[in-house]
Amino acid sequence: MRNCRSPSHQWCLHAGHLPSHFLGCSVCPPRQETFPSNDGVREGSMNSSNFKIGEHYRYRGQRFQVMDVREDTVQLRATEGQRVVLRQTVEILARAMKRGDLVKAQETALIADPQKILAGLPKRYLMDFDRRVHYVQGLMARFHGHMPKERALFEISQLAKRINDISIPSFSTARRWVQAFCTSGLMSTALIPQKRKKSRYRLERQPQEIQQLIKQQIDTLYLKPEPACKTEVIDAIIQAVEALNEGRPSHDRLKVPSPSTLNRILLEHDAHERSLAQKGSKYAQKQHGWTRKRPRAFRLFALVEADTQQMHVFVVDEAGHVIGRPYLTVFLEIETRMPIAWTIGFNPPSLDTTLRALKLSMSSDNPFGGVAERYIFDSGPEFIGENLRRIIGMLGGEICYCEPGTGNQKPHVEAFFGVWSKEIAHVMPGTTFSDVAARGDYDSEAHACLTLKALEDIFSRWVKEVYCERFHTSLNTSPRLAWEAAQNAMFPPRRHSPSELHHHFLRAFTASAQQGRLRHKSLFWTGPAVAYLANREPKAEKLVVFYDPSDLGKAWVSHPSYPDELMELQAVDPDYQEGLTLHLHQMTVKRLRTNHQNFDSSRARQARIAILRELAELKTSDKRLKYHQTKEHGSLERPQKFRLPRPNRPQKVQNYRLHGKTPGDDAPVEV
Repeated sequence: MRNCRSPSHQWCLHAGHLPSHFLGCSVCPPRQETFPSNDGVREGSMNSSNFKIGEHYRYRGQRFQVMDVREDTVQLRATEGQRVVLRQTVEILARAMKRGDLVKAQETALIADPQKILAGLPKRYLMDFDRRVHYVQGLMARFHGHMPKERALFEISQLAKRINDISIPSFSTARRWVQAFCTSGLMSTALIPQKRKKSRYRLERQPQEIQQLIKQQIDTLYLKPEPACKTEVIDAIIQAVEALNEGRPSHDRLKVPSPSTLNRILLEHDAHERSLAQKGSKYAQKQHGWTRKRPRAFRLFALVEADTQQMHVFVVDEAGHVIGRPYLTVFLEIETRMPIAWTIGFNPPSLDTTLRALKLSMSSDNPFGGVAERYIFDSGPEFIGENLRRIIGMLGGEICYCEPGTGNQKPHVEAFFGVWSKEIAHVMPGTTFSDVAARGDYDSEAHACLTLKALEDIFSRWVKEVYCERFHTSLNTSPRLAWEAAQNAMFPPRRHSPSELHHHFLRAFTASAQQGRLRHKSLFWTGPAVAYLANREPKAEKLVVFYDPSDLGKAWVSHPSYPDELMELQAVDPDYQEGLTLHLHQMTVKRLRTNHQNFDSSRARQARIAILRELAELKTSDKRLKYHQTKEHGSLERPQKFRLPRPNRPQKVQNYRLHGKTPGDDAPVEV
């Protein structure tokens, strides 16, 4: 390369490259390839300029992209997995890079074509660029990267005469241009004049004292759940600066920023931090969230989503009295969007209601049933329990819980609820609509006329005749046809008979037979098997009883000596126990104990209806206010019985303080 001295070489600087044999020079240091390294923090102090917007990093096992760099902080947002927004200081990120927790995964996007860069230059920068190209082209053609001072000065003067340049560059300036050109890999973009970079944010243009005052006032007045309006914040900043200037000499006073400048500073403040401080984490996550399509499951029962929603319609009993809003629990198969099981009832969301729907989804009596590989539940109390995890694990599945407040992590079942509510529920008599604004003056309870049985029939018909037969845009077919296409004769869905499911879903207790009945937690079951097993040899003091916590209407009993022989029992009070969950029964018993009442089936039914009414009424703010106003006046409290205070009794003194001359107990007494 050093032996190539021919002055006849043609240079193409505007194209961004030189001939291939000009790869180095004696003036500049040899070119070295550079790669991203985590050891760069050892060479000097790291600042915010080391992070470029658009770069990708691996941080604590998750991929992040640099979104914002200001002062000494960097904002990172996750590009995969959970929607995480981080704002860390450069110092923390530098230490993480030293430990290997922060690794650069991708450089920021650059424009590779120099012509695109040159086309966007202003005219005065382009003229200066052409001038530098003229000198570098002549010097490289004459000296091939070498810069002998005497001959280079003469060549520079000759090049200046050719373009009539009155401002001849010095030898050091020309050498710096040539060196920049060589070290950049002979890229002409290295000769573009570097204009003075202005701060990207107006806050950074202010003096340090002004910046501290502005940040203090913003944190105090603006970044809080009850923020002051921007006009008040601007006035507070101006007053704080004026108060600061009062203690300073006239020649050292700070310039007060104008209201328009302060308004722009407030507008430039990070929107995520503002939303997080003013509206909370849920609002900030919703406003600044992002989503990606989940990888599609390509086999049947690979994924099932489940959720519970209180239906947007009031239901009445057989006499026409309003009971409340029932709850709908749905299990949705994702590959075909087929609702494989659902339950509608007044039992509040609990683990028992979930187990009822889960048992239906696995039963062999259900033509669309089967055990899924993975179940996605939210973090509600009706889905969290070791018993649910144990049952699904024993049957070959696993549970994946969503994060709190992230309904978009199970979007398919949420969309199913939305379609049902908009198409059917919101046109039913007694509907509550989606919100108060949509309801208007409509009296939902006054128009309610549907019973629970009628509502179940309507929902079942809509699922089977409308939803499953309608074209689905994501499937490009209907759910029923997608289900039929996904069937595989070699790998059918895993279903279980009701007797097999009993071993996983039933709970057990032991009880003694009393008048042909078995009692457990104020519940009674009876049947001819009770007396038969109680008198069967060898006689046992207690029988083993199995019951389903999701439906207390039935039970099964066996003799301890013959555990394989299960006999069915019926509820003594079927009007109360049929369809009742253990969770709601415990709430009813607790209500009766609070009112100092003994358990009775009629009282239990009344207390059960009262609980359902309260759960329905406390959904609106007006009814919650009325409830607490009544509670404050004492109308809901049961009057306490008046009891007379017990009379004070003299306490027996254990230790007597006696005088020194007091006679003892055995001393003679004069009579």
